[in-house]
Amino acid sequence: MMSRRARRFPARRVACAAILVAIAVVILGLSAHLRWNTPLWSRDRLSMPAHDFRVVMGAGAEDGDSLRVGAIGNDGNGLQMHALDRLHADDWPILHYRFEGFPRTLELSLVFRRADTPQDVQAISVPWPGDGWHSVDLRGIPEWHGEIVEIGFAEFATGQLVPPSVGFRPFRFDSAELSALSWCGGLATLREAWFSYRPWAFMSISALVPDRGTSGTSSPLLALVAIIVFGLLAVAVTMRWSRAHALGYVAVAGASLWLMLDMRWLGDLWARHGLTERVYAGRPWRERERLQPDENVAAAAEQVRNWLGSNAPASRVLIESDSDYVYLRLAYLLLPRNVGLLYHLGGSSPPEGGLVLLYDSTRWAYDAARGELSNGTNAYPVDPVFESADAHLYRVKGTR
Repeated sequence: MMSRRARRFPARRVACAAILVAIAVVILGLSAHLRWNTPLWSRDRLSMPAHDFRVVMGAGAEDGDSLRVGAIGNDGNGLQMHALDRLHADDWPILHYRFEGFPRTLELSLVFRRADTPQDVQAISVPWPGDGWHSVDLRGIPEWHGEIVEIGFAEFATGQLVPPSVGFRPFRFDSAELSALSWCGGLATLREAWFSYRPWAFMSISALVPDRGTSGTSSPLLALVAIIVFGLLAVAVTMRWSRAHALGYVAVAGASLWLMLDMRWLGDLWARHGLTERVYAGRPWRERERLQPDENVAAAAEQVRNWLGSNAPASRVLIESDSDYVYLRLAYLLLPRNVGLLYHLGGSSPPEGGLVLLYDSTRWAYDAARGELSNGTNAYPVDPVFESADAHLYRVKGTR
């Protein structure tokens, strides 16, 4: 006959397993902002087959229920939109989408329009869609509120990483779906936020960059630590571990957590290097050198360097652009010339005979009738000496 102690031991294991499951469910639910009364499965779903989307930028053709996108627009972007019958954003907080063959060189954005601001289009970066279904929690997007009248997806070459000329490859858009909040949907978005691929962050100086830049992003560290700590505490009490026994399992759990996070980081690093190989692998060095993410800016800098090399030298070249990245990039590409930023002059005058380089600038304009470069506050007499696309070069005649 089984002893009382032997009968209690399996019962403890069952109780311990139940407590561990409860701890994991509670912590994951809190991480996904779910409540105990949230339905297990979504009762309401709004299916949006890809063939119902119209191509706004680029070119696409219906492929059954799917949409095969074969080209992007002249501006380097693809866009597919679908009109909605004024659905309320709070009722549909979970978005699911499915693509096939989506190139790693492209990023994906959710695009939508609200009824209260019909002239404004909101664009939110969402996790990169590999094959299969992917999910995103729209509750964390401040712009997702009110009545939504149009929704769609935009594709573009990954900024500051992928040259637009090699960014696009044909892909297939299969379907999209909006659903009400549920445990299954919430946990799916949590998994996506923790483990989906994200490209390099431009401002990072190492691969240990925090996961930023896409909707629904969060870190799994706090949740996993809480599950391990409370789980070990529950097991130690339930199974009546000794102190030495408990410390051994704490060390094993800590090492396992470290290994799990390290494997996640290595997987993300492998995917990011896969993007680099997709762009540059198998190409000769000369071609790699020309393949820069900011092809237009690099080409403009090269043309300005060539002009400077064949014309009268200037004591200083002052750069202005609406984009901080662009004028810092131009300053770098024009080195070792004596370059600076026009903004830093303040109210001072540029040196006579110096050059002013405007690239896609709306703050400064050239008045041909007066022969002046002006921003509404300051004006400098200049002569236009070179122009190419968005780049305009002027030589300062004399200042006042």
